[in-house]
Amino acid sequence: MHALLLSGIMGWMGLVPGQLVFEPPELALGELRVGQNPVVRLLLRNSGTETATVGKLETSCGCLAGGKLPEKLEPDQAAVIDLRLRTLSLPTGPNAWRVKLSFTTETGNKVADAQCRLTATVRKEIEVEPTLLSISLGESGEAEHTVRVRDQRTTPLRVMGYTSTLRGVEARQDTGSPGVQAMRVKVRGSEVGRREGMLRLGTNDPDYPVLEVPLVVTVRPRQTARCTPDHVELRALTGEAVSRLIRVDRPDGKSAEVVRVSGGETVGIRVTHSAGPGSQTTMRLEASPARGEKAVELEVFMGDGVVVKLPVSVLGE
Repeated sequence: MHALLLSGIMGWMGLVPGQLVFEPPELALGELRVGQNPVVRLLLRNSGTETATVGKLETSCGCLAGGKLPEKLEPDQAAVIDLRLRTLSLPTGPNAWRVKLSFTTETGNKVADAQCRLTATVRKEIEVEPTLLSISLGESGEAEHTVRVRDQRTTPLRVMGYTSTLRGVEARQDTGSPGVQAMRVKVRGSEVGRREGMLRLGTNDPDYPVLEVPLVVTVRPRQTARCTPDHVELRALTGEAVSRLIRVDRPDGKSAEVVRVSGGETVGIRVTHSAGPGSQTTMRLEASPARGEKAVELEVFMGDGVVVKLPVSVLGE
């Protein structure tokens, strides 16, 4: 009874036992241009009367990458959280995103998670395709993909060089077309597994000094089954349905019977499969992408226990 009364009095006085808040709770970023990657700086404050332990940071779009978080905040203590906003996949026009931060207090008293709403208007002068480069290859193999930079301005930018945060990635200038520059990206399958990193293209334009393309490389161990194609991109306008057909076969001539597929539920991928043609299996992947980009890896389970991994990129524009 006394605890409830004290809590009510503290709430009436504006003193909350435990409460982290973003200041301000809504932040207008103004106009952004596709290809720029601004750092969004958020101020987080403990406006309560107890020590708060910081938990998980969640954003409504994969285009927002979270920075380092403080472990704890004492009453009235504040900290700055930096978020990197990647703009390559953003649609033009008004955009809005939500940032949510969970936390706990010493006594478990908490009003709500800390939340902040970000808004911006996005304008496009240049275009980079793909906005997410996902490459799948076999162990000890090589794979190549092309990244294209379109700039229809009177004086288009020039790509001067590149760096990659992943080993085994090389890039070189390729033949383009008027207003389009092409970079041929080659990856070597030296490390089995899935790695995420960044391909950075340096330019001569001070407004776009570095174009950052998220990079996902999946190197498969030598397998007795395979998917064709070995990587799938599901791209559509936000909320519209898109589908792709995949063939599963066995180089050893055995039946490619698929019993189940997992891994796509988190991004809304629906999978159906049927036998044929011949000893192969045909799969259909369907999705209605939300705005932004996601990369997942499907696991295709065969009747005899063999598992094939299929990288899938889901992009809503």
